[in-house]
Amino acid sequence: MGSTGAFLETGGFKWQGWEDTGEKLCGLKVLEKKTSNPNESQSLPLYSGTPGTAYVLLDEDGNFRQMIQYGEDRKPEYELNYGPDDNKESFHLHRWENGKRQKAEIIASKEEGIVNQELYNKFKKFLKGIDL
Repeated sequence: MGSTGAFLETGGFKWQGWEDTGEKLCGLKVLEKKTSNPNESQSLPLYSGTPGTAYVLLDEDGNFRQMIQYGEDRKPEYELNYGPDDNKESFHLHRWENGKRQKAEIIASKEEGIVNQELYNKFKKFLKGIDL
């Protein structure tokens, strides 16, 4: 099971390591990890309990950290992250193709500003607590 959170064919997670906070960001459920073990991945699960949904992860201060959009097969289609990628703090997108996470597309960073205006306009609504 690990940090990916195995899922049931009928929906929901076998491993109850995630819980709905009751909060929503842009209409999406915000999940949080039930454990505070710093050695465990703090990323969202790699499988969704519900086909075609998306979840959001916020940091301990309530700032945006990650959003994953899942397909009908319950696997990631793309993920948005705010955090380090290639040793650079950025707002970036990873597409998933054939079950593999692709190299990050930088959307914006404090150092470079807005790099991809189209993606920034589409996803800026998720930047809760982030000042670019």
